[in-house]
Amino acid sequence: MWSTFVEVLSHTLSWMAHGLGGSYGLAVIALAMIVRLALLPWTLRLAERGWQRQQTMLALKPQLDALRERHGKDALAYARAAQALQKEHGIAGGLGSGLLVSAVQAPLGAGIYAAIRHSLAGAGSFLWIPRLARPDFLLALAVAALSYAAITLNPAMPAQMKTLLQMLPVLVSFLMVWHLAAGLGLYWAGSSSVNVLQAALLRRRVARH
Repeated sequence: MWSTFVEVLSHTLSWMAHGLGGSYGLAVIALAMIVRLALLPWTLRLAERGWQRQQTMLALKPQLDALRERHGKDALAYARAAQALQKEHGIAGGLGSGLLVSAVQAPLGAGIYAAIRHSLAGAGSFLWIPRLARPDFLLALAVAALSYAAITLNPAMPAQMKTLLQMLPVLVSFLMVWHLAAGLGLYWAGSSSVNVLQAALLRRRVARH
């Protein structure tokens, strides 16, 4: 079943490349953006809920600090009281939807990566990239820049933590794409560009609150 799924994706990429003037690189980017744009309403809604939860937690901080002082070293009692307070203000676990999104994206992403890897032999060149089957340094820099932009625009990350936390995913993105075939890096770039769009949309939404 998995091989059939990958084969269907491979044929889809070939069909898209044919419709885009034979450009396999453009087909990979288009597929990445189609997948992420299809998931965007869902992931944007989850991101907005995460931001709202963060703002509620910030507002509850004085009460949580008071509970910590009241219960002293009784960590279990504090945990129960904090959970009750959070539930009272509409803060639940909130992991179910996020896990569901991951459950949808993980096999889809793995299938697309396998399909791209399967088709790279005849992929040819794209823009400045001579061979999509080999890594490309400039593409890795472009993906790292997109990752940096998405994190910088994300209003859910406290400003004082951005400099520290944003560098790790940027570095990981750069190293991963630098060691991947450029065709896979293009998929990452297309997906990352929608992440930038999501961060910008989230920033616009929360500005209205």
